[in-house]
Amino acid sequence: MADEFIGYGQAGKPDSWALETFPIATHTSPNGNSINTFTNPAYFTETGFTGTHRDQFEFWAGASTGYAKAAPGSGLNGFGMASPQLGIEYYLNVVQPNAEPGSPGYATFWTSPIFTVSFPNGNSHDSGFGAGANQYAYGFSVNNYIQVGKIGVTVNPVELYYASRNRNATDLGDGEMRKLRGGLSITVADIAGGYQVTNDLFLGLHHSFSFYNAYGSDFQESREGKIGPALTWSGLVKYGIFISANLNFDYYTTPNLKHSITLTGALVKSF
Repeated sequence: MADEFIGYGQAGKPDSWALETFPIATHTSPNGNSINTFTNPAYFTETGFTGTHRDQFEFWAGASTGYAKAAPGSGLNGFGMASPQLGIEYYLNVVQPNAEPGSPGYATFWTSPIFTVSFPNGNSHDSGFGAGANQYAYGFSVNNYIQVGKIGVTVNPVELYYASRNRNATDLGDGEMRKLRGGLSITVADIAGGYQVTNDLFLGLHHSFSFYNAYGSDFQESREGKIGPALTWSGLVKYGIFISANLNFDYYTTPNLKHSITLTGALVKSF
């Protein structure tokens, strides 16, 4: 799931650990439901290349666990694990603010490249959560956070995700067994922006448009555009807790995709 949240792309607390979880609940018409969460511990360095707090690295390791309805008659319970992952993100404060956040003179700009490697999950099933994720996959994107006054926007213009060939063979239904390749998927205009309603609450919108299995894939390409309300709340910041959420509605899908409604969240506890 490609989802930015309002405020993402900014550095974390220097020389600190955090526990991050990103739950996703999806209803796909007419009666498909799935729920999962990606959870990871993360470490934020004291500084980056500059030797100051203008830049920073984040390192994490995590995986998704969840449930998706298995095919009828398969005998599977639908629960599984996917995307055991290592990731790194570099944060650089290009424009440093010289006023209080949210004030008329406040302006800041962060940019942060992200690289991830996901590992095979060992799942050889044809349905249920984690099916089809038994391969190496690589992701790259560049987060950007801009805030001027009370307007804050996180923009990821292009996100690339390449899934290599599956390590187990899949029955194509005609007796042929093939190790399928996911290929390159691309998400563009992944944007979460809003207005700072109070000191600890941003309200706004999220949008993204994805081209799944667009190049070098054994699967038919599909496309999905989604949009919906977004929020980020830092009312528990004294406890190191940050909460974000997006409620996405499909406004466009290709005929080989069914329309869906998705609630995505982000819960971060900093230590």
